[in-house]
Amino acid sequence: MAKDGVQDAAPDADEGIGRHLRRERQARGLTLEQLAEKTGLSRSYLSNVERDVNSPTINTLRTIVNALGTTLSRLLHAVDREQRVLTRPDQRVELTRAGVDGVTYTLLNPEHGGRLEMMMLEVAPGASSGDRPHSHTGEEVGVLLSGELDYWVDGVHYRLGPGDCVSFPSATPHRYSNPGDVPAVCVWAETPPSF
Repeated sequence: MAKDGVQDAAPDADEGIGRHLRRERQARGLTLEQLAEKTGLSRSYLSNVERDVNSPTINTLRTIVNALGTTLSRLLHAVDREQRVLTRPDQRVELTRAGVDGVTYTLLNPEHGGRLEMMMLEVAPGASSGDRPHSHTGEEVGVLLSGELDYWVDGVHYRLGPGDCVSFPSATPHRYSNPGDVPAVCVWAETPPSF
């Protein structure tokens, strides 16, 4: 799928530190009260840090990780690894193409850094990728979750219903259109990533 004029929003890089601190504390069998005693910080403050309500300073974070018997680098490594492996719904990145109304791409794995890109494609009733087929390098696979979608691959027309899947080399000219009166929602995978 050709994509240009992309608009996006990046996920928050600091998210998840509190969740990892809670895991470390629980793994050591410590209560918030016990951690408060070890650090000299209040129970309510530590609770807010664990819920990512408060963002601790580096010095405060060092105090907490030292009391937990771990290191700051280990904690940050765990957070970084999770952010590359797990994408939560509020971390997805929504994109649109310039000049194409009614089509929204939502990247399901925006920070993965790999060779496979996953996205959710929503095509409004009557919307399309355009009248002219497009092509690019790679491969793609899509499955329609709801609605209906007309798909043309190398000039051959396919009417997709829920559960139908298309798979083809991306160099083959292709285009799509929603002939229905409800949005067509698909999950799409392509390689290499184009966003």
